Amino acid sequence: MTSAQTHTSTSRSGEAAFATLETLSADEARLLAQVGGVIPEDLACEDTRIRVFDLHCDTLDRLVLVHDPDAPGGFAEQFAGGNLNRMRSLADNDAHISLARMSAYAWCQSFSIFVPDGLDPQASWQFYQRIYDYFADQMRACDTSVAQVRTPADIDACFAARKAAALLTIEGAPFLSPEVDAEACLDTLAEQGVSMVTLTWNGENALGSGHDTRHGLSAFGRSMVRELEVRAIAVDVSHLNDEGFKDICRVATKPFAASHSNVRAVCGHPRNLADWQLRELADRGGIAGLNFCCDFLSDTHTQPTHSDVLRHVDHVLEVAGEDVCALGSDYDGCDVPAWLDPCDKIGDLFALFTDEFGEVIARKIFFDNAYNFFARVQA
Repeated sequence: MTSAQTHTSTSRSGEAAFATLETLSADEARLLAQVGGVIPEDLACEDTRIRVFDLHCDTLDRLVLVHDPDAPGGFAEQFAGGNLNRMRSLADNDAHISLARMSAYAWCQSFSIFVPDGLDPQASWQFYQRIYDYFADQMRACDTSVAQVRTPADIDACFAARKAAALLTIEGAPFLSPEVDAEACLDTLAEQGVSMVTLTWNGENALGSGHDTRHGLSAFGRSMVRELEVRAIAVDVSHLNDEGFKDICRVATKPFAASHSNVRAVCGHPRNLADWQLRELADRGGIAGLNFCCDFLSDTHTQPTHSDVLRHVDHVLEVAGEDVCALGSDYDGCDVPAWLDPCDKIGDLFALFTDEFGEVIARKIFFDNAYNFFARVQA
């Protein structure tokens, strides 16, 4: 979720060793599916759909909180006048993202649970659990079309079964605090399959400071980075300020991500990344997800153009190489350009990237870089 919503180079990182259906022959893919009991033989064929791995959306919060005018985040106000009956199910809705619109693609979506600033540790934990319960209910209700995943192998199995893959992440973790048993909270997150945690939102919590403030990580925050790494939960530096980013560089031993942050040299918003940060991500095997938020794409255009988006990607490729740029749409957490709204228009973005950068790089941005990043985190 963005603050605007109230709320050609050498590869620098190693490739993962996970095999995917795309790398197998049709016969090999069919055999893998049959042995794993994933799909019937007559459906076990090559999947030619565009593969999408989006590192960030706020759809869960939107579908829950749109029905609660008193809830933080402004979701109810933003949807005023809409059909609330169309905002209950992940399967089909009037949000940016639905399983119905995702089905034209082989899609892995990082579904973030946004936890707002200003809640104490206990209240923020209850808030997280409220949204998590909705996510778990939707995974059960929609189990023929989506499944929660944690590993690259899980993603492969989902795609073999023609299901969407749902990766659970968190945006803002004020419930991690010295006032509570933070390690027990982390154990629960690991048990629930959380794969990535954005440490802060825009303000300050016990872990550190977002871009609205100027402090870096706290000593407690630095200790929590190590605890997240022990549990193979990726650290996400989107929303951290520059000092916090430097602190991550000092303490992180595994690759980390900026799940939904663009390029500051192209658009000067402080939520975007400076060139030195892009180079750090490249050197450490990290990734940066391209954010579709209009305010982060252009300083001048209220409706960012194709060229605005291409400038961000081209700059990442030039500064950091071709293994860093991924997708981090921020769907349902911000206003996105009309030509990217709703999510099923993402095929036009793939065509744009293919025309501009070639199909190999387009596939890296759309899927491979994020997939390989999580393989590195979990190694």
